[in-house]
Amino acid sequence: MLDQFFQLAPLPADQMKGWYDIRLVILSYIVATSASYIALDITGRLRDLNNTDISKTLWLIGGALAMGAGIWSMHFIGMLAFKMSMPMIYDPSWTALSMLVAVGASGFALFLLKARVIHLSNIILGGIILGLAIAAMHYTGMEAMKINMNIHYLPGLFFLSILIAIIASEAALWLALKSTQVVPGVRFRLKFVSAFIMGAAICGMHYTGMASAIFTPKLNATAGTTGINPELLAMSIAVVTFIVLSIAFIASTYKESLNQQLLLTARQAGMAEVAASVLHNVGNVLNSINVSSMLLTEKISQSKLSSLMELNRLLKEYENNLSGFIKDERGAHFPDFIESLTQYWQKEQNTLLSELQILIKNVDHVKNIIATQQDLSRVTEFEQVIAISNALEEALLISGVDNPKYSIHLRKEYERLKPVLIDKVKLLQVLVNLIQNAKDSFEETENYNKTITIKTYSQNTRLFIQVSDNGSGIPPENLVRIFAYGFTTKKSGHGFGLHTSAILAKEMGGSLTVSSEGTGKGATFTLELPYKPQ
Repeated sequence: MLDQFFQLAPLPADQMKGWYDIRLVILSYIVATSASYIALDITGRLRDLNNTDISKTLWLIGGALAMGAGIWSMHFIGMLAFKMSMPMIYDPSWTALSMLVAVGASGFALFLLKARVIHLSNIILGGIILGLAIAAMHYTGMEAMKINMNIHYLPGLFFLSILIAIIASEAALWLALKSTQVVPGVRFRLKFVSAFIMGAAICGMHYTGMASAIFTPKLNATAGTTGINPELLAMSIAVVTFIVLSIAFIASTYKESLNQQLLLTARQAGMAEVAASVLHNVGNVLNSINVSSMLLTEKISQSKLSSLMELNRLLKEYENNLSGFIKDERGAHFPDFIESLTQYWQKEQNTLLSELQILIKNVDHVKNIIATQQDLSRVTEFEQVIAISNALEEALLISGVDNPKYSIHLRKEYERLKPVLIDKVKLLQVLVNLIQNAKDSFEETENYNKTITIKTYSQNTRLFIQVSDNGSGIPPENLVRIFAYGFTTKKSGHGFGLHTSAILAKEMGGSLTVSSEGTGKGATFTLELPYKPQ
């Protein structure tokens, strides 16, 4: 049975040799590269944070059609590039089936990539299944050529082509995922380079599969009327492919422009929320300054040092007769009075100095908050080398979570990390929002042991910042939409903060996730970022 599919016997004498039209070979690579770029672009749209279930489904269907059409077109252009001495006719049913397999395989790949969290095991298993599906598409398409010829395959090259398809699929899935996790400045370059690599891998699989084929003529071969003319097929493939890929590219570009507008709106709203937090925190510090000022005023106005005026009057009365002053009943208490006044002055001085230190500290606090807010308000986007621990301290300063009136215990579990290259403005906006949310989680709880834990650690090339609280928690039904645009559980919220934070995390090449055991059991937000020590 195997000898009906594989070429196990010596090569037949009537084997038909072929050659390639180099122009169509180049065209097949261009089509494969274009389809790869569109697939990478659509993967980004599929993973947009503001997608609804309907838009995800539409992108999945549209992406499967575009990517499948591109792979299928490359396959058939590559087949048309192969020339033999006899005309090649294609069976319509097998041709259509190969197209369906290509679309199905593409849909499966995009379905894997639409998940918010993707594990390495999913990529490995998905790459194997996708590679087998692409190989099935190729060899299904080859079956369409059996109208007027026999085809057998050399086992070594046959299995090598399948291996190439699997490796190409693994690379395609990894590059598609990676292209959605890098910063915008790198994203286009990565997609461009990735498309060339994926295009070469797809072509490598196809031409290895073609090299494994041994063609022999059928004795009863006939042109038939059910076959598709190669020239007509080439024209149809070219027209359909360019139409589908153009529509997909235009739709993806339009969606990206909407995303940028939405990002700008969300960023402005997020900055407004941070500014409100800053004003609230400054207001709290000003209350402390006001209390200190009133206390100082009261202490000074009620100070017993005013008794020195009475002592001064007595001394002037006996200015020319100090011995008489000492003999006076009032003068006899002069040494005791001076000692008592000295002790009182020392005590009052300590009290006043303590209040002045608090006043100076609060004034510096306000100055630091305003300076940090001014730094955060800059719209210029650039990366700079910063210490993560310093960024966290600035975020805590802006949020005001350490104010004694909130009675929140802060637990800091900072791993010793090297300074990293990152966009400080974006990072601070995310951190302030997460800390503010943790603080707000205690508003509707009766928890007397309010605790916010901030933890940092690294794993290989990734950096993790966790903000945990033991506040109100998040119900399971809200976990899936906590980062959705406009979704909020706060009475005065607008649903921009966490959505903006998730977008900014993605813009920095990372991600933002949340976990909670349910209502009343707190929540943990994890910010994952590239770890690029400097």
